[in-house]
Amino acid sequence: MRRYELIFIVHPDLGEEEVQTLTERYLQIITGQQGTIIKTENWGKRRLAYDIEKQSKGTYVLVDFYGPGTMIREIERNLKIDDKILRYLTVKTGESFDPARLEEEREKERLRQEAQMTSEESETPTETAPVEETNEEGEKEGE
Repeated sequence: MRRYELIFIVHPDLGEEEVQTLTERYLQIITGQQGTIIKTENWGKRRLAYDIEKQSKGTYVLVDFYGPGTMIREIERNLKIDDKILRYLTVKTGESFDPARLEEEREKERLRQEAQMTSEESETPTETAPVEETNEEGEKEGE
């Protein structure tokens, strides 16, 4: 089995619900071809580097998954014939993938997020006592 990342750009006129439905369709194709989804991220609507089919924006979706290499042909065939998809790119992120390593990666990510949250909490400013106003001689104002 190999690990892949698929990024596709959806037509900007589609609503959030339609993008979700479209994403679910491609996730079903992956799982139907003996693939396993690791994560899915909707990056939202972004400006394109150049116009595609007279569109300057598009909704980006990332799918991280693993499975046999034969499923890529079927996924890309479906992406190619779908008019709602502006562009897509499938990248092989590793030669072979061991599903047992996935749990290790998830644990490392969880620990990293906890450490990040802890460091953010320690960076929050603490309350300080109010500073008293003094004049040039160091006496309190109003005395």
